[in-house]
Amino acid sequence: MLLRLLSAASAAALAAILPTSLARAGESKPEVVIGAVISSTGPAATLGIQEDRALRMFEETLAGRDDLPYTAKFVIYDDKSDPTDAVNSVRKLIDDDEAHVVICCTTTPASMAVLETVNAAKVPNISMASGESIARPAEERHFTFRTVPGDRLMLQRVFAHMREQGFSKLAFAGLEDSYGQSGWEEFQSAAKETGMEIVGSERFSRTDTSFTPQALRLRQANPDAIYIHSIPPSANLMHQALGQVGFPGAVYHGSGVANKAFLGINPEAIEGGYAGVGTVIVHDQVPETHPLQKVISDFARSYENRFGAGQADMFAVSGWDAGRVAVEGLRRASEKGSPEDLAAFRLNVRDAIESITDFKTASGVFNYSPSNHVGLDLSGLAVVRIENGKFVFVE
Repeated sequence: MLLRLLSAASAAALAAILPTSLARAGESKPEVVIGAVISSTGPAATLGIQEDRALRMFEETLAGRDDLPYTAKFVIYDDKSDPTDAVNSVRKLIDDDEAHVVICCTTTPASMAVLETVNAAKVPNISMASGESIARPAEERHFTFRTVPGDRLMLQRVFAHMREQGFSKLAFAGLEDSYGQSGWEEFQSAAKETGMEIVGSERFSRTDTSFTPQALRLRQANPDAIYIHSIPPSANLMHQALGQVGFPGAVYHGSGVANKAFLGINPEAIEGGYAGVGTVIVHDQVPETHPLQKVISDFARSYENRFGAGQADMFAVSGWDAGRVAVEGLRRASEKGSPEDLAAFRLNVRDAIESITDFKTASGVFNYSPSNHVGLDLSGLAVVRIENGKFVFVE
């Protein structure tokens, strides 16, 4: 610290007469820039606010770490839940802020929109959205990774629970965008793999306010269970409409509802429904025998001590784990070259992230590879039931 406070000339003179160990103690570490684009406002803000909080909290934890070969500077922009804004913000991070790695984006549409930008600039990007096509196939998504379980893994967990309940006829209701399309494609694949019959499918917009026509058609299809692939508030309104038209079967949701905001919108209308979620949302109910119980509980306690009880959810974990993966990639890349060579270092970071294996996080265990830029297993996922305004651990 002393050398940094002196002029360059004075510092050089002093370093010449100080013991070597003391002179090295005054040397500064190179700086790396971690850029992020998050939907802190707009329709996806219920997700993005949590990611933003977690990422900023993670940045604070790095300030006290001496084990990293660099200092980390975070630059975070709000894309207002707009894919065009996301692209512009990523370009700014790459060109103006000279980010070594980018974390983008909160939503699937935005994550898809920036693919060409990060590929052209050869900058590693970590998405916090769940659409399968964001990071698959890995050969085409060379610079993009994901840190959330995604639709494929989540539906594996949900369909396993459906089978246990004896359901055989299913229907789908989802958003009319790339997130909904990803869910629909994976829903069809899961149904085929498990031998279940799809008897109906409906779509809707994030801004729709009336869901009665879709609900009536789904009820008439007579499924055992209906799966809703959306986020609040449309997920709540679709569920509510099914109740209003008298649908007697089970209602399931995807991970887009895995937050406190979902529970606070018309809670009586979603009572008894199921959801596939990240286990962190029921961290206080997870048995001690769970392989990730400690890492999940440690994160949840820290986050909720800061932001309040019940605030730790999948989206907070998304921000936290995206930061962890970025920092680990930067650490490994530092062993091969200096951050000052921006273009080369970005490539090293990409290669380093792709080499991360057996990396335990609150999302699950990551095992990335050249053919897998998602790298997660099922260990961080759970099925919950909505009871009295709370998520209750089922399995």
